[in-house]
Amino acid sequence: MGFGKKNHTDFGITFDLDKAYQKIIRPAAEKLGYECIRANEIDDSGLIEKSMYAILMQADLVIAYVTTDNANAMYEVDPS
Repeated sequence: MGFGKKNHTDFGITFDLDKAYQKIIRPAAEKLGYECIRANEIDDSGLIEKSMYAILMQADLVIAYVTTDNANAMYEVDPS
């Protein structure tokens, strides 16, 4: 999931990704008993991608917020 405010280039709408995470995604996940970890919350001195992918591979649930047209996010959620 991205960070900050992002514009959707096709629709001209600005999405506040931090607000969506804090007000919707994290509370919903925690209410269901899941620990919610966002990439910027991973505390690692090495490559964050390595830690992030390790967490993703071990997760029981992954929520992919893909409202904005972020090619990296689409690549990261590709199951192949």
